Amino acid sequence: METFPPSHFDSQALRRLEARFRPIWCVIWRPASLVLAIFLLLGAAQAQDEKPKVPGLDKIIAANEHLMFTGKVKLLDEEHNTLSVSSVEGSDTEIFPIKHSTHVETADGFRKRLDVLSPGTRVIVYYDQRSDHRTVTRIELFASESKKKEPHS
Repeated sequence: METFPPSHFDSQALRRLEARFRPIWCVIWRPASLVLAIFLLLGAAQAQDEKPKVPGLDKIIAANEHLMFTGKVKLLDEEHNTLSVSSVEGSDTEIFPIKHSTHVETADGFRKRLDVLSPGTRVIVYYDQRSDHRTVTRIELFASESKKKEPHS
């Protein structure tokens, strides 16, 4: 019978190696699996909060809405740069931020200054709505209001 030299992978060597590393593996395995589970949970939570990475989708979602509001001027507060307009239909009152550069136009297209917006003046407010922020693009006077305000020549 031939005898072969002991190999590096004989069963006794494997048992000795396993016996040497078993305590280390048991100590490291639990904390390592706990840290891995925490990273997986955090990654899943972040993935739910992120917006989808589709090209152009955020432009569609966060696009400005071009809106208009018809009503009568309730109050023009130039000190706080606000315009309060009560709804023609119903009792709603909307407050719009205005600037000194905000355009006030008649139905004929003539530009007017903000001081023509006295209480009771019927207007159409054109504005852009983006989430909670409004930007007034222009204010148009009703045809009957614009004829009242223009001086006769």
